[in-house]
Amino acid sequence: MQASGITITLNSLIQNLNMEKLQIEGSLIMSQILLDERWQSVAFLAVYDKEGRVVLHSNPSLIGKKFNEIEALFEKESPYYQRVVLGTGEEVFLSDTRININQNQYILRVALHLYPAETPLRVSKIYLTFIFLSAFIVILAGITTVLIFGKIEKMQIKMRELENLSILSRILAHEIRNPLGSIKGFAQYLFKKVSDKSLKEYLDIIIKESMRLERLTNELSMYANPENITLEEVNLKEVINDVLLPFITQNQEVRFIRKLEDLYLKTDADKLKQILNNIIQNSIDALKNSKDKKITVMAYKTNGKIKIEIEDTGIGMDEETLKRALEPFFTTKTKGTGLGLAIVDRLCELLKIDLQIKSKKGQGTKICLIIPE
Repeated sequence: MQASGITITLNSLIQNLNMEKLQIEGSLIMSQILLDERWQSVAFLAVYDKEGRVVLHSNPSLIGKKFNEIEALFEKESPYYQRVVLGTGEEVFLSDTRININQNQYILRVALHLYPAETPLRVSKIYLTFIFLSAFIVILAGITTVLIFGKIEKMQIKMRELENLSILSRILAHEIRNPLGSIKGFAQYLFKKVSDKSLKEYLDIIIKESMRLERLTNELSMYANPENITLEEVNLKEVINDVLLPFITQNQEVRFIRKLEDLYLKTDADKLKQILNNIIQNSIDALKNSKDKKITVMAYKTNGKIKIEIEDTGIGMDEETLKRALEPFFTTKTKGTGLGLAIVDRLCELLKIDLQIKSKKGQGTKICLIIPE
């Protein structure tokens, strides 16, 4: 539209001048148009004759030069529009229109810079980009919020479960431990007093089941109400050896391989021993049906952290069992409480220990404890 307006204006001015006067005043007229603020997008203006020579030009130094491509424009529709790249490398929009001066045909060329016309497009692109980025950020924020709320909800559910377990464990401690202690104590007393073998057999069952119920109560209480953490500097090698000694003594058929470095760290020694004790006991239980009964315990420093690895050659776990291994009360044992690894997980959480379990059915289990130094 701007090219058409300039063409009409310039053509009307030219028509009022004869060729001699036009050659004198034409370049001045074109220069004035270029300086007009309304037409700042004009790159240049020119008039060509049928032979392609420049009759008028906003750049007077080009008058008289010939351009071969102009001749073909006399055969095309008028006005003829195109985009070309100038010798300076700039791309411009050209409007070529046939005009009559003194009964002779000429081509009036109006060349426009593209960047003013493309500015709204660039602004639109920036605006659209901003809108897309804003939408993306909003969507990302929404997804993040949903994930955060999901995690918070899971934490709330876990906290409610722990609260319920805490209440239940206190009830167990108060209402069951005392009568249970009496049952076990009297059964043990009668076991020593009676001589009848059949009665001793029944009493032995009562004692064992009482002890199992007592152990369940203790484990449940430990899981739901862990004691406060008491940090102290300990020798990790000594702690592991103290835990292993009873197992080595009571399980002669199991080979224990120890690769322990002398490492010192600040932790709660009792809770760390409870973690190791539960893991080793699980490994012992997993070796019952294995031919090669072996447990390897390693402790070493790596990447500024202390790593404890406990690996057994037991029956291992399938994927489904491995996923549920840390769930409270989940067990594959006939007489297990299902709290062994759950307690390990709970205590590791308290001591800021990263617990990792790797296992395959028939290939044993490897448990790693990664402790910040």
